[in-house]
Amino acid sequence: MKQNTLYVAFEAPATLSQAMDRFQAVITAEPETSHVKELAAIIDPFIDTAMKVFFRGPLDAAGHHGRGAALVFSAMKVIHRAATSLTGRLVKNTTVEEQHALAAYFETLRVYQGDAQWVVYPLDPAMAEKASLVFRAFTGSDEELPVVLEVMHAINDGAVTYFMDNITACLKLGRINRGLVAAARVTVCKAAASATDRGLPAMEADARRAVGDYFDNLIRHVTNEREHGSARRQSSQDGTHQHPDSG
Repeated sequence: MKQNTLYVAFEAPATLSQAMDRFQAVITAEPETSHVKELAAIIDPFIDTAMKVFFRGPLDAAGHHGRGAALVFSAMKVIHRAATSLTGRLVKNTTVEEQHALAAYFETLRVYQGDAQWVVYPLDPAMAEKASLVFRAFTGSDEELPVVLEVMHAINDGAVTYFMDNITACLKLGRINRGLVAAARVTVCKAAASATDRGLPAMEADARRAVGDYFDNLIRHVTNEREHGSARRQSSQDGTHQHPDSG
């Protein structure tokens, strides 16, 4: 982890962390064997976690009611269907070499804090600084929406890059599968943009502020205990974000 970098970070639920642990374990124990079953077991918890973090989580924070929530739920269904269909098709045909590439990449997305595992991806430094300032100052007014939406789009774009583009880059895709990936990417990006651009403005000011606070809490400095041996919590009172740890 780069200590001066801000990350989007969220704790992996047990279903996801255990599935990823099992995949890493069998890859290490039997490196010349295909482990499609263990890889496939990651798909549902990974997609479900992403849906919860980026969509249901903000809705829960806002009280998930009204037209804004309905718009977001509609986008969630589209994204979930596209992601599940694509990954199911791609995973079953992965080679041993591709599985090793995926295992290595998955480790770059994980941070370990005590007994907890966190999934993280970095934000562009300029955007990270902007995001911190924007979310903390957000009062929910219409005048603030353009810059808040810009930051939320950057977070969405990062999720697509690290959870879709970089994962499919580990695979050697033929022409048909490249087309399917491209089509699914367009679908996911359009649905995410729609959820952001239509969902947040349709909410009341209090709900908007709650969504802003939710996303502000996703942006953190992180320290990986497996890299550094310990983690330090930074006080949110000095204007920095906390490490994802429990201490």
